[in-house]
Amino acid sequence: MKKVHVVHHTHWDYEWYFTHNESFIQLIYHLDEVIGSLENDVISYYLLDGQMSILDSYLEVFPDKRKVIEKLVKQEKLIIGPWYTQTDELIIRGESIVRNLDLGTHLGNKLGGYFNVGYLPDSFGQGKDMPKIYNGFGMKHSIFWRGVSKLDTKDRDFKWRSEDGSEVVVANIKDGYYVGVNLIGSDDYQGLMDQIEDGSIDEHLLLPVGGDQRYVDYDLRERIDEYNKNLTEKYTLEESTYSQYLDTINEDSLEVLSGEFIAPSVSKIHRSIYSSRYDIKRYNDILERLMIYTVEPLMAMGAYVGIPYKQELLDEIWKLINLNQAHDSAGGCNSDKTNKIIIDRYEKAYQKAYSVRDYLIRKVSESVEDNRENDIYLFNTLPYSQEKVVKLNIATNSPNFEIKAQDQNSIEYDLLETKIENYGSIRKNKEDVDHDKDYYTHDILVEASLPAMSLTKLFIHELEEEKKSSLQATKDNILENKHYKISFEENQFNLFDKVNSKQYDNFVFIEENGDDGDTYDYSPPHHDEILNLLFNTDDYSIVKGNHYQEMVLKGKWTVPYDLEARKNGNKDTEVPYQFTVRLMENSNRIDFKLHIDNKAVEHRMRVVFTSDIKAKVSTADTPFGVINRDVIDPNLDKWEELGWREEPTSIYPMLNYVNIHDQKSSLSVMVKGIKEYQIIGDSFNQVALTLFRSVSYLGKPELIRRPGKASGNEFKYIETPDSQLVGELEFEFSVVLSDHFDEVEVGKEYLSYGVEVPYYQIQNLNVFTSPVRYFVSNELTQPTFQFQDLISLESEKVLFSSFRRARNNEGYELRLFNPSLDQTVDGGQIKLNESIDYTTVNLLGEKLTSDQKSNTIVLGEFKPGEIKTILLSPIKC
Repeated sequence: MKKVHVVHHTHWDYEWYFTHNESFIQLIYHLDEVIGSLENDVISYYLLDGQMSILDSYLEVFPDKRKVIEKLVKQEKLIIGPWYTQTDELIIRGESIVRNLDLGTHLGNKLGGYFNVGYLPDSFGQGKDMPKIYNGFGMKHSIFWRGVSKLDTKDRDFKWRSEDGSEVVVANIKDGYYVGVNLIGSDDYQGLMDQIEDGSIDEHLLLPVGGDQRYVDYDLRERIDEYNKNLTEKYTLEESTYSQYLDTINEDSLEVLSGEFIAPSVSKIHRSIYSSRYDIKRYNDILERLMIYTVEPLMAMGAYVGIPYKQELLDEIWKLINLNQAHDSAGGCNSDKTNKIIIDRYEKAYQKAYSVRDYLIRKVSESVEDNRENDIYLFNTLPYSQEKVVKLNIATNSPNFEIKAQDQNSIEYDLLETKIENYGSIRKNKEDVDHDKDYYTHDILVEASLPAMSLTKLFIHELEEEKKSSLQATKDNILENKHYKISFEENQFNLFDKVNSKQYDNFVFIEENGDDGDTYDYSPPHHDEILNLLFNTDDYSIVKGNHYQEMVLKGKWTVPYDLEARKNGNKDTEVPYQFTVRLMENSNRIDFKLHIDNKAVEHRMRVVFTSDIKAKVSTADTPFGVINRDVIDPNLDKWEELGWREEPTSIYPMLNYVNIHDQKSSLSVMVKGIKEYQIIGDSFNQVALTLFRSVSYLGKPELIRRPGKASGNEFKYIETPDSQLVGELEFEFSVVLSDHFDEVEVGKEYLSYGVEVPYYQIQNLNVFTSPVRYFVSNELTQPTFQFQDLISLESEKVLFSSFRRARNNEGYELRLFNPSLDQTVDGGQIKLNESIDYTTVNLLGEKLTSDQKSNTIVLGEFKPGEIKTILLSPIKC
């Protein structure tokens, strides 16, 4: 007889077409039902959707309920966690996913324990690195719904393995987390059993009973009894938990699968949701980079010199960010009012994050011994040295100055802009301003040597004599450094790769076409015209300096206003643009910035880069590694025949970069906030980044790529005019050409591109360099020393992931990973400025190796894709 494990639960979207404020009212009464039903033995167990965010909100308003929740959790009746909120897995950085689980497990432990399973029942696809993340948190099982192809396996249970050997046992709820609702509402006893038995591999079956914001089913036991009466010979249904079901699985009999799961075989995946509501994607990217690569390392560096580490503050910021990274919220498939709240949360998180940054760099800089007015302190928050051109805004009394290094040698700089400011009291009449209090602010570019995780000091020496500007405006049409020569001719960009002696004509252009989709998916219109938009303008300027050359184009593209205009062949709407191309003197990167004023709707815009590579696969980075993807899905021509839920178009997610390469050439495109790409062209030699999609509804039925009912709410058209993204939009991306592809080289180049260098000038002319600069601040009681060589990573084979204090406050965690899919590498070593205790820990902070002590940490071998976290004992100043 087969045992059916009936798992009672709810799936509680934090927000969606409704806001959290609206669903919270349902939640507070729902939890009354849950608590009452468990206490009165109406039901035996209840899973609260695997996320702590809803309990966090509830207990903030009803703190008196904490004790009863703790009691039910400890009795293993109420099952909570392990997530803070159910993350997207494909466009969210690995450290964000780790922070999410870190928060969820921490809060779960405070309430008596958490569900130690990787439970993501509704994420739009499963990321390839999840098994190693789960194993890092001590999890051996995972439960999810979407993404597994029937062609990969027909089994409901299997093993999921990462390239480093990490492995979880998966219970794949192929029919959705809501399939068991039929237990309550249908008397098709055998039909339901046939459905959940299809693909089962032993005598235990899984039946989740729950749905979106679903009430407690008071009659669960009655319905179980009813089914048992009618299924007496073959099945027995019992109240159970996912953990009890997972314990029954015979792991030795399981098939092993690897990689990501993004096939729309049994459920929709929405493989073009990565470009919905670009404004949200960009804001998330800005905050992830700021928190992971700047704020957390700065707070650790500050603790080294005596500034208290504020874990609770970091948690508060991460909660705001993680709420926005839930699958619907990150995807952008929400109502406009929900997305306004998402943007508001990002704004709150951003204000706190940059204020932490500004406070810490000021506190440290003003406490350095023997600092002088006009000292500038640059902070390298990465654990390896850099030679980098940085942009600074400085204040001086004189319009003329020079920049000197610590050895007092002058450093060349490029002066971008100078403004006259005044530090006197403001006056109603401009003629009453006291010009004796005038001063100057300057934007400059300067190249600096940045020691690993340390400070660099520069000095401003003011001059009386006029200093000639290094910038020259030219009338030619060429940008050039030792790597590239870029010419603008006949409205297009032609690129010559000087290192590899290759010419690329029309190297970059904009593609525009219609979009008949919704916030879930791109869908081509029935009547479409694809426009290749060249830069048809005579309004361009070129500036060349010591450190950079830059070309700025201004113009207007003419496109159809909407789908109706496109159908009629009318190009009736002008979209103004400004396109900037920049070459740094010693860099092999080409940096681009595009600013547009979008005045059209129901369309998609992509930037396209042309290469000489005939790609068969693309390579993109993932949370802790890379992945190779076919440029054409092998099932593209037969997906309807196979009964798939949507067309498996080869539109894919990315985090920081996408690459195509062969044995002689490599093209890497790095991005800030753009999360979607496709390899296109007759010979698949072009990389297309989706800049944005402009759509009018949350969900629509009968799309070309996604036939059938609407995604989201299938019963109501929900207009989302804000998702048309009408207005000002800005995009940043960068290109690197090479004769080979190396994951670590590209990963480090991205960090150079994406991570800014915080800096602070000792001066009292401008007290509004940041919102918190106006406040007075004490210096540290014990002035800091220069902390050169605090931590220095010496490795060419692994990538830096994060540096922060451990949750248990017993040291600092430096996380690294090997991005290679198939190469075991030597991790190199970490040099420290003193001999300290260290050990290796997992993502939970649990020790994996015995303590050792040294000022040199030999990292040893990293398996393909392996993550290592080094716990450094508290470093004392």
